[in-house]
Amino acid sequence: MTHLGAAGLAGWIRTTWMPSTNRVPAEDRDRLIHEFINLYLERIPLDADGLAHVRMVWLEVEAERV
Repeated sequence: MTHLGAAGLAGWIRTTWMPSTNRVPAEDRDRLIHEFINLYLERIPLDADGLAHVRMVWLEVEAERV
């Protein structure tokens, strides 16, 4: 998955990781996301085009009670 810089990565975290970030008090969420992005980009810097790359697999499970 590719995001446009740190801001794009932050937007993705804010919208996709809500089940996790919503457990953090609202007044601390932006700081948590900002710190996470800084740590992530230290390990996996933006590429030459300013893009952030996240290796991931999306697993979707559908269940039915029988």
